[in-house]
Amino acid sequence: MSEEYYGYLLAHFIGEQPDGEQVYFAYSENGLHWKDLNNGQPILLSGLGEKGVRDPFIIRSPLDNSFYIIATDLRIANGKGWGTAVNEGSRDIIIWKSEDLVNWSEPWAVTVGIEGAGCVWAPESIYDEQAQNFLVFWASATRDFDHEERKQKIYCSRTNDFRTFSEPELYIERDNHIIDTTIIEHAGYYYRLSKDETTKNITLEKGASLDMEAFAPVSAPSLEAIYGVEGPQIFKLNDREEWCLIIDRFAEGKGYLPLLTSNLDSGEFRIVEDGAFDLGTTKKRHGSVIQITREECNRLLAAYGDGHQVLPGQFADPDLAKFGDRYYLYPTTDGFSGWSGTQFHVFSSSDMKIWQDEGIIVDLESPEVPWAVGSAWAPAIAEKNGKYYFYFCGKLKSGESAIGAAVADSPTGPFTAMPEPLITMEQMKRLSIKMGQTIDPAIYTEEDGTSYMLFGNGDGAIVQLGEDMVSVVEETMANLEGLHHFREAVTVLKRDGLYHFTWSCDDTGSEDYHVNYGTSEHLYGPVTFHYTILSKNADKGMLGTGHHSMMKEPGTDQYWMAYHRFVTPLTRFRDGKGFHREVCIDPITFGSDGLMEPVKL
Repeated sequence: MSEEYYGYLLAHFIGEQPDGEQVYFAYSENGLHWKDLNNGQPILLSGLGEKGVRDPFIIRSPLDNSFYIIATDLRIANGKGWGTAVNEGSRDIIIWKSEDLVNWSEPWAVTVGIEGAGCVWAPESIYDEQAQNFLVFWASATRDFDHEERKQKIYCSRTNDFRTFSEPELYIERDNHIIDTTIIEHAGYYYRLSKDETTKNITLEKGASLDMEAFAPVSAPSLEAIYGVEGPQIFKLNDREEWCLIIDRFAEGKGYLPLLTSNLDSGEFRIVEDGAFDLGTTKKRHGSVIQITREECNRLLAAYGDGHQVLPGQFADPDLAKFGDRYYLYPTTDGFSGWSGTQFHVFSSSDMKIWQDEGIIVDLESPEVPWAVGSAWAPAIAEKNGKYYFYFCGKLKSGESAIGAAVADSPTGPFTAMPEPLITMEQMKRLSIKMGQTIDPAIYTEEDGTSYMLFGNGDGAIVQLGEDMVSVVEETMANLEGLHHFREAVTVLKRDGLYHFTWSCDDTGSEDYHVNYGTSEHLYGPVTFHYTILSKNADKGMLGTGHHSMMKEPGTDQYWMAYHRFVTPLTRFRDGKGFHREVCIDPITFGSDGLMEPVKL
């Protein structure tokens, strides 16, 4: 995947219903499966002109490192009708500006249409490297002096700031009516797609510059054969040399259809099959897509996401901690068949909303971890005397899982791994500890500073860590009794003298993966099971919720749970959902009886 871009943002409108002709956002990490932002409600509202906007186009400006949205000043829902829009519609475009995709200016209107034109339809823009300004273009139905009938043509103007525009000029005129033009640059050439408003299909052209005379037709039979479509938008996919074209199937009322091509010159486009894409809950009408960075993905999720997911991308098994005034997340790097990832990242945040990737801290394929051959799972972190201790799972050459340790002077490393694993299955057998796999460490520290590791799969166990934090006191190792339906990932916190235990049940590949809860008066149990504390919410598409950590906000009675769920939208991966997961954080609350309350999803 490109180091620069990590995901995609789609700005669009949804139709002629109340508030449907405003600006909506959707987010994607692969360009084909989208989730609606802001709970499917508009992000931006226009109170100018017609008091509605259609066809929003978003562009990243290389001149001032900001973003602009330009849109048609039109609201069909106000009852004026299409005829009025075509012949007497607004000649303005509505514009917003943002530095970060989250905080947007108030809109402003600019009149760009020529005198006597009807509505300015579907304005778009592209940055002209040669001219060092923006070409802005749109469709208008105008009447020539020797014709009584209006004809749809494409006009254009130039701008540096989207406030001052050059005089409009004719850009494209054909024998047929033409609207909805979009342009993309690749390898020094410009590719222009437009809707033939007479035949209702999409045509393709190529030019060596943006000049109106520079373009020549490109044969695209597979594209031209699709009728009843409009609003073409094309964008490059981040992780491969392929482009995605989306076209609005207005005649059938089906919304966008994506097509793919690996060669823009060929004119060959492959329709993406039903079931291989997901446009989200709302039907998306004529909009635009831009590629966005990981930081921009994070900001959009924090501002407009579902309130649960905190990291873009595929990560799982998160361990959440706070050191000083900063929060840290240590997850499994996910998305690998059979949980075969080898690297651990750490993320930091000042507010648990915007997370910064601090990079790779341990790589099991490197010589720095000589005992491990892969399967980097389920890490944990602890601090003692100014040192930071990172615990992680890995596979031995024998195929058995083991738990290793690494130490650093900073929460973000660099970490130095111990040359041998800390916990192994051989050790379990020698100490007569019941265990399926030695995985899933969690660290708990008592008030006196003594630290313990809880771990296990199939059966849970606990052991005291040595003073050096990279050894264990073997005679203190014991199984934990009372972990009802225990599968893995046991963790504990102490509140008001009572130990609160939570653990994951079922299988991480199951949509019913969940977290159970129990208490004990003793750290070594036995644990009294109470109920399930975290489980799926199928109505919200939140499945496979589990493998969590718990963190107390220092100096307060506030607690947080970090966990993973299946990647959303759930349609993105048909198989292997158990190794396609994303990280969420939610608050933990306690009832008047002192018991932990179920997490609200």
